[in-house]
Amino acid sequence: MLRTFLEVTQTRHFGRAADKLFITPAAVSARIRQLEQTLGVTLFFRTRGNIQMTAEGERLLPHAHHLLEAWADTRRELAREAEPDRHLRLGATPGLWQFLLAGLPARLQRELPDMTLRAEAWSPDELLDRLSAEQLDLALLYDLPGDGALKSRRIGQVRLALFSSQPDLDVKAALADGYVSVDWGAAFALFQAKRFGEVTASLHTNQASVALATFRERKASAYLPEELAGEGVYPVRGAPEFTRPLYAAFRPEQEFSPSVQRVLDVLVEGDALSPSQSS
Repeated sequence: MLRTFLEVTQTRHFGRAADKLFITPAAVSARIRQLEQTLGVTLFFRTRGNIQMTAEGERLLPHAHHLLEAWADTRRELAREAEPDRHLRLGATPGLWQFLLAGLPARLQRELPDMTLRAEAWSPDELLDRLSAEQLDLALLYDLPGDGALKSRRIGQVRLALFSSQPDLDVKAALADGYVSVDWGAAFALFQAKRFGEVTASLHTNQASVALATFRERKASAYLPEELAGEGVYPVRGAPEFTRPLYAAFRPEQEFSPSVQRVLDVLVEGDALSPSQSS
């Protein structure tokens, strides 16, 4: 009934909603009447060729979306629990998905065709929280918590290089004007301080995409994954590189999970950050 309600709210027409649901207009009308009787309210003003939601219908709308999404999540979770070795929830930060892991889901599906994969994007803290709450099976991270609560495997590394929006600059010129400080973690901050001392940044961000967008708008420089080199993103002469390891984290009880181990083997053997996976 809720799905029928949502189709009517989108089409504003019983006949078009019926076509989308592959049922008759009479069945759509009957479902809406049943829903109204169940709730004890009128959901639509019905005039020929013009169906409008009532105030009660407007209030029901977000709840209907939420209930259907919750029902879909429940069905997926039950299916996952019924066949735990064929389902895996994989999380990474938005930046990793966008720049370095864009091709990874397709590769995993190609190499593990019998596995159903769910790929999610979260901040590092949210990844760890969702992993601990058993809402993720694997999380791809640069930095791991030091409390030993999670297991991990190193699956690759990210090489960061200093780039500029202008070609043929040296380090001094690149850092003098328009430097964008990207938060690549505590180890990178220490590397930056040791190599360059106090650097004046015009912009601070934790998203490489923000730094990259700045390159298109004005003179700028930033440490970015070396895979992003290209037109408008030029390497800075003589700049030191920084290498960050990438880890796959998982809960201790999953160390012998067949699904987790199968994905880990693909990540490690194929190099999760190989050039074919980068964009």
